[in-house]
Amino acid sequence: MSFHGLGVTEHTQGTFTVMLIADLAMITGNIGRRGVGVNPLRGQNNVQGTADMGCQPHQGAGYLDVTDASYHQKYETFYGAKLPNYVGLKIPQMYDAAIAGKFKALWLMGEDNVQTDPNTNHVKEAMNNLELLVVQELFMTETAKMAHVILPATSFLEKSGTFTNGERRIQRVNQVVEPIAGTKTDGQIVVDIMNRMGYEQVDYDPKVILEEISQIVPFFAGVKWDELGENGKQWPVLEDGSDTEILHTESFKIGKGQFKKATWVESSELLDNKKEFPFILTTNRELEHYNCGAQTRRTGNADILLTDTLMIHPTDAANHFIENGDMVCIESARGKIDVKAKITDEVKPGILSSTFHYPEVSMNILTSSVTDTDALCPEYKVCAVRIRKSKGKYKLV
Repeated sequence: MSFHGLGVTEHTQGTFTVMLIADLAMITGNIGRRGVGVNPLRGQNNVQGTADMGCQPHQGAGYLDVTDASYHQKYETFYGAKLPNYVGLKIPQMYDAAIAGKFKALWLMGEDNVQTDPNTNHVKEAMNNLELLVVQELFMTETAKMAHVILPATSFLEKSGTFTNGERRIQRVNQVVEPIAGTKTDGQIVVDIMNRMGYEQVDYDPKVILEEISQIVPFFAGVKWDELGENGKQWPVLEDGSDTEILHTESFKIGKGQFKKATWVESSELLDNKKEFPFILTTNRELEHYNCGAQTRRTGNADILLTDTLMIHPTDAANHFIENGDMVCIESARGKIDVKAKITDEVKPGILSSTFHYPEVSMNILTSSVTDTDALCPEYKVCAVRIRKSKGKYKLV
């Protein structure tokens, strides 16, 4: 079995890497049976579900190409509305378009782009250039602070719906507490906006939503809210309700599998900056905190992991007269920050690593706008930097 996380994709050639992993699975026959396969470990609990529902700009619900005339007609007929038949913008393209004055409004749901997206100052410039920024959130995040309108949303405990995980398992999420006064579920907020814009909808109901999805997404054909049970079902789910534990047992959707090839190319981030910025910074996450930390820093976890730290190999630390707990100035072509040093052999010489959980550190001021060539996923794992000991000294607890 092959497993990979986000780190594989957060490179200039991340898409090609995943394709080559798939090539290996086919070459070695590790596909289409129990205990084998390529298994991407999704970074969050419903990444698979959002992709299934058409959150990518080139596809609609069910991964159908929005530029294909037959699929386009299918969507317009089903929704009874005129829909765009061209590919939309991916996130980095949105930022560039906003700065250029061609992208005017953005509605964000549960994402703190200002803290978690790369090249923070570039992101802030884009956000400031929007005529309307709507943020649907639980807490006052760094992005919410920049919003023109905030729509108070609810947590997963306060709403019902489904999450789909990396094994294609559609699972029920059941409301256990009432929403806080003044907040609404994400689904109801969307419904309210649709009604105000003249597209009439009934109040949000997960059962009704799944009925709609089953009519437009082929592999959800037999998904019913009352039949998901405790363990859910793995799509494709046929109309009779039977699901699919293992894919590709006989063939691929396209017939035979297609091998892809790619030639390795050095990241432009290193080619352009190697001499002036000799170290490579790679960002990661710690177990105690989740993504931007907007939720976990409001729990006891904040007492376990107090702040972001910079992992430095002992040899590099000695060469720069840095001791454990010292404040380190780390600088890239985009900017510089100060962060506490954590001397460890968990990183190799020449490699630095840190998290991005604390906005007061703002690690993503350093990271670049370089992206994967196909998916435009940010290259968080390769950032050219230099370091020096900064003023002040704080010992790690």
